[in-house]
Amino acid sequence: MGESLQPRESTGGNENSRPRMTRRAFITCSLLGIGAASAATAGVVLGRPVHPRSSGAALDKLSTFPELDGTLTDATGVIARYLQDAQGIAVLRGTYYLDGPVEVPHNVTQLVLPATSALHVRGNHPALTRMGKVTFRETTWRDMPEKTVRLDVRNSSLYKAGETVLLSGANVVPNSKDRYGYLRRVTAVDAGTISIDAPLPRTIDDVARTSSVELAPPLWVSGSGQIMSDDPSAMFSPLVHFFATEGPKITGVRVGHSGAAGVTLSHCMGGLIDCEISDLLDDGEAHFGYGVNITGATRDARVLGRMSRVRHAVTTNTGQHLGGVGYAGEPENCYFAPQASDCSNKAIDTHRVGWGIVIVPHVVGGNGGVQVRSDNATVKGGSVEGSSGPGIFVSSVVKVPTSISDVSVSALSGGQTGILCKGPAEISDARIDLTGGTGIEIFNDSTVSRGSVIGTPDTGLAINGVRNTVDGLAVGPTVRRQSVVVKPDDNNRVLLAAAPMR
Repeated sequence: MGESLQPRESTGGNENSRPRMTRRAFITCSLLGIGAASAATAGVVLGRPVHPRSSGAALDKLSTFPELDGTLTDATGVIARYLQDAQGIAVLRGTYYLDGPVEVPHNVTQLVLPATSALHVRGNHPALTRMGKVTFRETTWRDMPEKTVRLDVRNSSLYKAGETVLLSGANVVPNSKDRYGYLRRVTAVDAGTISIDAPLPRTIDDVARTSSVELAPPLWVSGSGQIMSDDPSAMFSPLVHFFATEGPKITGVRVGHSGAAGVTLSHCMGGLIDCEISDLLDDGEAHFGYGVNITGATRDARVLGRMSRVRHAVTTNTGQHLGGVGYAGEPENCYFAPQASDCSNKAIDTHRVGWGIVIVPHVVGGNGGVQVRSDNATVKGGSVEGSSGPGIFVSSVVKVPTSISDVSVSALSGGQTGILCKGPAEISDARIDLTGGTGIEIFNDSTVSRGSVIGTPDTGLAINGVRNTVDGLAVGPTVRRQSVVVKPDDNNRVLLAAAPMR
């Protein structure tokens, strides 16, 4: 049927011996560098059996864990062998060093790391992976229009109701080089057509193709143990990687002290990340310490948890190269609401790929609150406090407007702007409280409805473009200038409300 993707093993290396990486090169290196490990599993607590088998060989293997716990000996193979025969829940108790990734097999549904447990990665590879498959199926040569759930295919006999497919092509997201693609369930198959569970947000009409997606079953990584790198400067891979997995879940555990992403979801359907991620390297050249990296066609994932001292608490990204398909995938309809503090860049971010991302910021400190570069994003509720960058920033690359509502921005430092929209945005009921800078600044094709700007910013509202509408924004009496239109235009309409009380 085609070529299946199984990510190849990474080679590691030291950042000082490597040339400067672009973001795409970093993503490619880190995702393709995730090697397939030997099959893994559970049903045992490391150090003692839960349901030991009767064979003497299995019991002999169990006795090796006390010898490995707390030592520098590589435990990768031993853990993998335990997981091979397990069913259901596995508990990894103790401190272990890993010289290779542990691929958690499909028969394990939950992996528990108790409070006293720690997994240390040596080299450039994940600690844990869960792997499904994406296999090229056919080039349909039929357009896949946006907003439709019925698609023409060349060979409908290849499809079956209930399966998952990746729909992609050579089309790119506007203002980028990133190709999009989407995960869909097939709901019905008819002669020459298939029906899918949700309409496509963008048209695919350039070498449209389909791929079968064999989603790995759900895996829940839980507990309060730790997963970390022993040498962050040599790490370019995520600590935990889910590839083509149904509903991956991480709760409670602590992930961090590494040189790349804490957790990466690639082409996953659903999922929840609700853990603590901290202390990831970010030099903007070779190391991009994303807390959670949502990549490829990942759909309906939720990111909560606590993230600190990382580049972005969460971001979206293009997926890795897929055999027979190329680069494909745009994260879709994901929900980002982590507690983020002291991030070295914008706390919550989207790269250009991303559709329908919902962001609820809970940001304190760092170098910015929210950065939107994807289309059709929503920033709703939440707050940004004490950052040294803009509270909410919408990039000029955005084509489909960002919706911003009910968000609070306060105490920004360095004369920053509360809400800065270089791309189109629809802003309503925002609350801005600053001691300098600008409350709200918009460029082209944006609207501001209601809301307030108070404190002592230099300017309440700035308009730097055309076709903007402001209706009902209240600017406080202590704001130095209520509004300024840098480029006056008949298409800019401004109606301010009465000044609010502080």
